[in-house]
Amino acid sequence: MKKLNIRPDTGVYGTYKRISYEAWTALAEFVDNSTQSYYDHKIELQETKYWKYLSIEIEYIENSLSGDELVIKDNAFGMEYLDFQRAIILDRPPMKTSGRNEFGMGLKAAACWFGNLWSVETTALGSNMLYKAEIDIESLIKYKNEEIDVEEKEVNRKEHYTIIRIKKLNKKIKGKRIEKKIHELLSSIYRVDLRSGEVKIFYNGIELEFPEISPHIDKDGKIWKKDISFSLPYREDELLNVKGFIGIRIPGSPKNAGYTLIRRGRVIVGGPEKNYRPSEIFGLSNSYRYQRLYGELEMDNWPVTQAKDAFDWSNEDLEAQFIERLNELSEDFKNEAEEIRVREKVSISEVVSTLKESFQDNGSFKEVTVEVSNNLRTNKSLLPEENFVINEESDFVDESLQVKESSGLGVEIDDNSPIKVGFEHNKRVYTFFVINDCSNPKAQWLKMSVVNEVRNEYELTLNALHTFFYPFIQKKDFLVILIKFSIALVISEIEAYRIDGGSIKPSTIRVSMGKILEELSNE
Repeated sequence: MKKLNIRPDTGVYGTYKRISYEAWTALAEFVDNSTQSYYDHKIELQETKYWKYLSIEIEYIENSLSGDELVIKDNAFGMEYLDFQRAIILDRPPMKTSGRNEFGMGLKAAACWFGNLWSVETTALGSNMLYKAEIDIESLIKYKNEEIDVEEKEVNRKEHYTIIRIKKLNKKIKGKRIEKKIHELLSSIYRVDLRSGEVKIFYNGIELEFPEISPHIDKDGKIWKKDISFSLPYREDELLNVKGFIGIRIPGSPKNAGYTLIRRGRVIVGGPEKNYRPSEIFGLSNSYRYQRLYGELEMDNWPVTQAKDAFDWSNEDLEAQFIERLNELSEDFKNEAEEIRVREKVSISEVVSTLKESFQDNGSFKEVTVEVSNNLRTNKSLLPEENFVINEESDFVDESLQVKESSGLGVEIDDNSPIKVGFEHNKRVYTFFVINDCSNPKAQWLKMSVVNEVRNEYELTLNALHTFFYPFIQKKDFLVILIKFSIALVISEIEAYRIDGGSIKPSTIRVSMGKILEELSNE
């Protein structure tokens, strides 16, 4: 058993829980260490007999008795004793600072942010020694200990791995929403690694994948994607270099469009809803270029913050110079992005899949089923006294106002069929048959009929071309939002209608609807 002196002041470890991390940026610190270990020893690892790829496994283990635990494992090169010391002791940067773990703070900072008790176990390829140490933050602060025990054990020289275990968690990452964000953002951050096939990252057993984007090809066959490169002066005799590509994506995406800024093979700024979109280039959020321009820019020698979630470019007006040059190179793409007019397409199976995921992503809706319904119920009736005001429009349709789907208004729905949505909410089972009507933009935006009041079965006809929602109806994602919005409204009216006494305040439906919409929110 060795003793490892961890001075300076051990109380500093406790301050790391206040670092401005998100779950994915903290996890990225561990992935940075693993991937850098692989790239530093790539030849040795690939020459081992059974090597396939770098595997990084992140597992969040829920345990109501002993407490939740976070485990990060990799099969990278591992650490010799000196590297093991640097990983744990404060103020010990790595010997090589040109990689992803240049500050030497990532592992300990992220581990302390996640939990008060963590351990590191590692053995390096070619070494016959395994090292393991445990850091108990509460004990260090209380007793002012300056030394920790390091467990040593002889192992096979062919073994190579690192395992980090974090307990007594300060930050828990439970729930489907946060899991979804971790999947999206980690796969985005390490897109370059994942593309290579040399690195695989798993979260709770599921392999992360980055969805690639195909650039727009116009009617003349031109591919709207181009390589760019430029440099900006920095300090006295340095140049900060930028290279990569910009392009136009069709369909557009408010969530995924924008420029992604990459440094040393990992994303610094970018990911779903986090891409770089300065207004000088992308305009307002309702513009076409805001939703259609995309690109990836490599900025390997630019300075970054310690958390590696932003560039440190506030001094010397670096960002303003960067935007100015990038804006010049984007000019023709900005214009083209604004001028393209296409109808986005969505298949009814996509809508079904997204709806199902949305309803299942929270605990308020149980026994969820969403499927295409080819056998629409027809024994419809209205509730007494026509209290459901959304029924007030007659079935008369003015032929002169009809607009064919080929007119270009609204999303084009492939295989348009009714959708059956069923779930339990507030201890009641509901079934909705949703019809997306694409025949008349002047018709009522929503019509509801009762199929079977006892079984809470209702038919909703949505005007998928309603001009009130323009330009949102041009975006395929809006169709799912419209369906969820309509279901929330109808449930609110149904529940308000059933209130004892028959006296319903105008605010009742709105308050109930707001709550249901919040539950349905997929953010």
